Amino acid sequence: MLLKKINELPQSLLDFVLAVGRLSDLEKVPVYLVGGFVRDLMLEGKNFDMDFVVEGDAILFATQLARTFSYKILTHRRFGTATLTGREGFKVDFASARRETYAAPAALPNVTFGNINDDLLRRDFTINAMAIRVHAQGVGELIDRAGGKKDLSEGIIRALHDLSFIDDPTRILRAVRFEQRFGFRIEKETHTWIKRSVDDGVLCRVQKHRVRDELVLMFKEKDPLKCFKRLHEICGLSFIAPRFKFQNQWKAYFQAASKRISWFAENFHYKKSHIEPHTMLMGLFFYCLPLGDLKKMMHSFAFHKHETSRIISLKSEFLKVHEELRRKNVKASRIYKLLEPLTYEVILAMTVLSKNHLFFERVKEFLFFYNGQRLHVKGEDLKAAGLTPGPMYKRILNELLSAKIDGEVNTREEELEFLKKMTHQHGCFKTTTVL
Repeated sequence: MLLKKINELPQSLLDFVLAVGRLSDLEKVPVYLVGGFVRDLMLEGKNFDMDFVVEGDAILFATQLARTFSYKILTHRRFGTATLTGREGFKVDFASARRETYAAPAALPNVTFGNINDDLLRRDFTINAMAIRVHAQGVGELIDRAGGKKDLSEGIIRALHDLSFIDDPTRILRAVRFEQRFGFRIEKETHTWIKRSVDDGVLCRVQKHRVRDELVLMFKEKDPLKCFKRLHEICGLSFIAPRFKFQNQWKAYFQAASKRISWFAENFHYKKSHIEPHTMLMGLFFYCLPLGDLKKMMHSFAFHKHETSRIISLKSEFLKVHEELRRKNVKASRIYKLLEPLTYEVILAMTVLSKNHLFFERVKEFLFFYNGQRLHVKGEDLKAAGLTPGPMYKRILNELLSAKIDGEVNTREEELEFLKKMTHQHGCFKTTTVL
């Protein structure tokens, strides 16, 4: 059955799997497909992120494949892992089979090499602890020591042992994420282990950046709000920030955000790759925090720079921008000046926070007409006019751009005429030159 499903993979992936199997036979090194790929293959889902475990030197094995397929390879000798990347975004990971032990709760594991059974039994949940042989002897055979296939068919999230969430508290977030993604349920004893770990405060002891990575993955889920509602039920949200609680307005925010993202993709399909929906959702999610607490939290979890700047700018700029743009008779150049420095995620999130129809109309004006507006005149034209190079260039060009956005000038000739007037007003010439 599994062999049939493997044979139904896209041809390029099937060819790669078969090549891995041939090399496995040639080198007499057992190799297995593992983890989420196996789970989703059995669920009839489309997950083409393949992970292989090698009972031997994964880096050496991956290096041989990289040469065969002319793929790029990135290795991590310390962890015995390698990542191959190829055309059209192809990416696959190889890791040496290993076992893990934990010296202290929430600490990073001590890793030693092992076999496939060791590797599967170190994993988070039974549904992620299955493997498929890819070498010739037994190709397509399922290895399932923990009963993952049964739990998968019954829709159960089950941890492998009672210290699972003590060893790695981020598994609490993963349990919730998988439960909500697949419509499964957390098994009763596993739920008890989670509650015991939460009561012990493990989520406050784990390294913050590891929690951050799990939170970001939640925001990337199809329905992240379900994840956060369930997470709040199980352990609360104070591990993110003190007194941080589930907000009733999040439902309306996320629904409106989904509509805005679809609207943007429909009207600006050539720019849709310029936005990160999860970052927009994060900004709305954290908007309830006071600015000082928000900055502290973003720094503590070491969110990526681009995420941090967007989330903080939404909090710090929304009220000022909203106050101005909901007024009547706002000049086009003022709309541009307020919105142009902001990213698309922040601008769209502002339309979610606003209940003012005029505000959204101003945003649409900016996106459809003013965004990306450019001048015909350049800095060389100012220099040719005899204007002394310096900070004044930027000021004059900004004034000229405002005039263009307000419809005072349109053609290059009109821009040059406007420039002539401005340069005489500023009086910053090396020599008097007539344009």
